[in-house]
Amino acid sequence: MRYEPHSDEIAAVPEMSDDELLEYFLYRVFETDEVWCLKDAGQPVLRDVAGRDTLPVWPYKIFAEAAANGDWEGLQPVPESVDYFTYQTLNRAAGQDVTLEILPRGPAPGCLIAPQRLFGMLENMMEARDYTVGD
Repeated sequence: MRYEPHSDEIAAVPEMSDDELLEYFLYRVFETDEVWCLKDAGQPVLRDVAGRDTLPVWPYKIFAEAAANGDWEGLQPVPESVDYFTYQTLNRAAGQDVTLEILPRGPAPGCLIAPQRLFGMLENMMEARDYTVGD
């Protein structure tokens, strides 16, 4: 299992469509069991995109580190497990009317998605991976 994207993936992300960003994010967070965000004093950093509060998230630390410049200079990339992200962070985001922003690319927004929709996708993927070991 690898925990860093290949160089061709890093090069491709800026050109990906929203659907491609979402698919890439979903597959990679399950590969690593991590979702990365930037935090300031322990709180996830939000940003305004077209009048909406968004929570930027990334599937790999390297992408979050690259985003920690400009207004976000000095912020720390922090991982959350996929379970924690799904059942805690997304629930909190939904309660605060915060949209998820998947893989923002500098000042350009990432894929914007409602936390409830992302929750459903992640939960379905988790259920599909469930299995039991027979006796």
